[in-house]
Amino acid sequence: MGKKLLVLLLALALCLGMFTGAYAEEGEKVKVILQYGYPQDEDAESAWNVFNDYIKPQVEAKFPDYEIEWFRWTIGSDYRQQYDQLLLAGAEPTLAITFPYVDIQTRIANGTIADITEFVENWDLKKEGKVTEIYDNALSSADGRWFAVPGQPYVSGLVYNKQVIEEAGLDPDIEMPASWTEFAEMAQSITDKGIPRFGYLLLGSEWNAWTYTPWVWAAGGEMVRPNGDGTWAIGFNEDAGVDAAMFMNELMWKYNACQTNVLESYDDMQNNFKSGLAAFTWNSPAGFSEDDLAKYDQSQANLGIFPLPAKDEGGRIVGFAGGEVWTMSPNATDAQRAASWEILNFLSYDATYLEGLWEKENEQGRLSATPSARTDLTELKFSKASNWPAHWAEEFANVSAVALPEPYCPNWNELKNEIVIPLQTIYLTEGITREEAQKLLDDCAELLYSTYPASFQKPQG
Repeated sequence: MGKKLLVLLLALALCLGMFTGAYAEEGEKVKVILQYGYPQDEDAESAWNVFNDYIKPQVEAKFPDYEIEWFRWTIGSDYRQQYDQLLLAGAEPTLAITFPYVDIQTRIANGTIADITEFVENWDLKKEGKVTEIYDNALSSADGRWFAVPGQPYVSGLVYNKQVIEEAGLDPDIEMPASWTEFAEMAQSITDKGIPRFGYLLLGSEWNAWTYTPWVWAAGGEMVRPNGDGTWAIGFNEDAGVDAAMFMNELMWKYNACQTNVLESYDDMQNNFKSGLAAFTWNSPAGFSEDDLAKYDQSQANLGIFPLPAKDEGGRIVGFAGGEVWTMSPNATDAQRAASWEILNFLSYDATYLEGLWEKENEQGRLSATPSARTDLTELKFSKASNWPAHWAEEFANVSAVALPEPYCPNWNELKNEIVIPLQTIYLTEGITREEAQKLLDDCAELLYSTYPASFQKPQG
């Protein structure tokens, strides 16, 4: 009887080992494939300096008992698709700070990220109110389960280049435009395609819904509206959405103020801005490092940021708030999830690590103007910014004060994917009528209602 009991206990132990992911062998290190901070080969030297001199050695010294494999996405294809393909192959990152918070509701529904409720519910920093809560509803399910935590919040607006404005013969210290008409006329006066020099770099590629959204807000509208029953009504085909799309068309054709290829990639658009090709674009000035700009004889001192102007003077001016969050693979073992939780807390919430990181980033001209996910450390972060131009602090504060968070409804990404072609058609069609633009957006809304009825429903009444 004793022998049978021993066999049963051994079998139970093996099963528990399989399900908890403890160790395949005694003393074997827990492996974590980590997507965080690893630069691309063509990235600036400063990015590599931050990674090689600080991030990598700090993490590996802190966690010598874990086998950490550093991971980065392949340039040229959507990271979401890459993640899903790797997930099918069992080669996805264990821990990633890649998905924007707006992705999480969809990924909860399709089961492509892990449930991390046990960690969040026992998280002292959150109990102490030190973790930003702006995205909480987007990171948890209706029944209170958690699937992500904040990692890298950000705020964006219209970035300007004083040098380009001055080269166009305008005073670079004038007030920024207060209405769409003022913005368009200023962009038009700056544009000279013979040089070439453009007023505004318009994003028309596959990310166009991202930059279209705040223009809809600035027109007084919404991309989507909650119905109050867990479903959402489409708003982008209302008057404000049509106004925003038609304004982009006017920037292209009426004012002739945009680059020739508005379907260029986001990366190409940003590189063109770094080179001084345009006066205005969409981003945050701290996203352009000093050494990157120096390659083009540009400087952070020439850059600044302001909110999107309202459609009409005195109307709604807006900034845009978003952010990437930490997620874990649904295939991670218990041991890998526990290790991942320790690592993400170190990288986004450890005060000593973060202070050193911000000092290093400031030294390299790479300190971003984004708040910390740990709310009590944002002031500390900004205090490290000895290399920021003097005007940035006030401008960042102005954009942050009017920033609205990106919607996070289920199938939000599918909505953004579906609207790409209609927006491109509107932007690129010279002479398109408002009625034609309205129909394109109406057809897109109807497609979303019929394809995703669990997410999008027309409001009753």
